Amino acid sequence: VSRWAPPAARPVAGVYVRGIWVRKPLIEGAIMAFWSKLNVSSRDRNDVDAEECADATLAVLRDAARSEAGRAALRRLLAPLQGKKAGSSASGGGSWLLRTPRFTNRLLEAHRPFFLGALGMPAGALFVSRRTTESGDPFLKWAAAFLARRGAPLLPLEPGASKALFSEASEDELQERCVKELLAELKKAPAARTDAQQAAAKLLAFVGAESRSLRLHFSALVAVPFAHGAHVFMPATALDRGLLLRLLATLQKRLGRFDDKCVHATQAFFETLPAHGGLSLPQLDAALSRAKQVGVESRAFERRLEVGGGGGAAAAPAAAEADRLHSTD
Repeated sequence: VSRWAPPAARPVAGVYVRGIWVRKPLIEGAIMAFWSKLNVSSRDRNDVDAEECADATLAVLRDAARSEAGRAALRRLLAPLQGKKAGSSASGGGSWLLRTPRFTNRLLEAHRPFFLGALGMPAGALFVSRRTTESGDPFLKWAAAFLARRGAPLLPLEPGASKALFSEASEDELQERCVKELLAELKKAPAARTDAQQAAAKLLAFVGAESRSLRLHFSALVAVPFAHGAHVFMPATALDRGLLLRLLATLQKRLGRFDDKCVHATQAFFETLPAHGGLSLPQLDAALSRAKQVGVESRAFERRLEVGGGGGAAAAPAAAEADRLHSTD
């Protein structure tokens, strides 16, 4: 070739299918050339399907990630997605691969595990910011600290990180991970049956309905009561009124509705149980008997309201029922 020959023209940025330019690139300034997995569309054959192009682009990235050099290059190109830690922002910074957020987000949302892996994130990682680690919600704060101590993949969520790829761990996700860790620990060292466990079982039976199917666990690792799925976790503390009230509040939250029996038990506990000091199982039995009476009185009051406030005829059967319950408990 003569040294006077004109320089070869640079390829024009765009989407190429089998060597033929089809349309402007979906990534600004990029040459997106595909020899398979993509076909032209539209009547004039001058376009490509955006979803198909995204799938074809992902296939190229997956191929690149098979080699060590390719993984390193891909990680550098994706680094701005991590936010300020990477010295840039999720808008792309100096990475040509991220110049068009609309197309990038399409890829990230559809294939989140692949891109997290390409960035070196451990499988199943949860991301938390100071909003969680310093939360005013007791459970969120405890869960973040507990999982960090257990060595769970709990990673900091950096300012400016891609919202399509990194999101704050939800309360439900934290609960699910805590349940997994706690059940594994209890399997290694089952907890001995205590008065607190027996009392909690009695309370679950009193509330009844869905609560009967819940599995109750006491653990010294738990600082804040919580429920997730079929599991309820309580701190391994002595049986007292405070423990019972916390269990009632946890049950109410788990059931997700206003439960009359929980309300009746709460009133009975405040009426009959000491505010401080331990309790015995007979004391709990007496308190639950009072809770049944509270339920009878509540229903009698509601019936009196229904008949216009006249207490006479409705009050007598209610009083008789309350006396019967009291004599049989």
